[in-house]
Amino acid sequence: MPQEHIHLDEFAHLKSAFHRFDPRVKLVSCLVFLVIVVSLKSTEGLIFALSVICLFILGAHLPAVRILKRLGLIIPVVFAIGIFLPFMQPGIPLFSINLGFFTLHFTDQGVQVSILFFLRVFCAALLIILVTYTTPFHILLRSLSDLKIPKIFTHLLQFAFRYFFVLSDEAQRMQRARRSRNFKPAKNFWSRQTLSTFGGLLGILFIRSYERGERVYFAMMSRGFKGEIRVLDDLHIQGKDIALGTAIVLLGIVSLVFDQGGFGWLQF
Repeated sequence: MPQEHIHLDEFAHLKSAFHRFDPRVKLVSCLVFLVIVVSLKSTEGLIFALSVICLFILGAHLPAVRILKRLGLIIPVVFAIGIFLPFMQPGIPLFSINLGFFTLHFTDQGVQVSILFFLRVFCAALLIILVTYTTPFHILLRSLSDLKIPKIFTHLLQFAFRYFFVLSDEAQRMQRARRSRNFKPAKNFWSRQTLSTFGGLLGILFIRSYERGERVYFAMMSRGFKGEIRVLDDLHIQGKDIALGTAIVLLGIVSLVFDQGGFGWLQF
């Protein structure tokens, strides 16, 4: 059976203020918020920013189970990187591991750097999930074009995401066909037989993808495609969109204030 496809906009039909938010203002304001978040250098500021993003997710009525499932795709990579930071950052050692030819020091400063790294990554991932889950994919690409992103980039992104799963399903069908003919791979992956088989598989898959690309191109040209993908949605920026976008930027500034030591600088 074909694999389960990833639908970025499967919850874009829900009703909330974030769903009705103009996607162009949403992108700009969330991008500013993201830039502020990744520049924070204290746990207080990052925890405040993470709390704000979680409140946005709750307000958008997004299911927590699906969001955690999406986070599960990046957690192993993030953990594999973050677990080495306490050993790479110089500082006060909490304990040491002697490997014979050198000694690894698990430092207190490294733990702090690792915590900041995890918080930044989770804030960025949740913010990206929030934007993509509350905006239809074609509207998201249309908004990028309105923000003067080159059309060649948005077109490549749209077709790559759309046909990645088509090629994946085709590769799985080729594997099933090979197994139905009693193909048994060698015990060693680096054997000549296995490498020759997988090389042929990749070559056939490349030829089929090239031929499919030509058929798609000719089909688009026959329907009058002239370099622009037209959509029926008409976007208008309203006052409430500007207000919500300004509020998101202001919350980012507040997190920056927390990062700089709270509001103690207001005291005389």
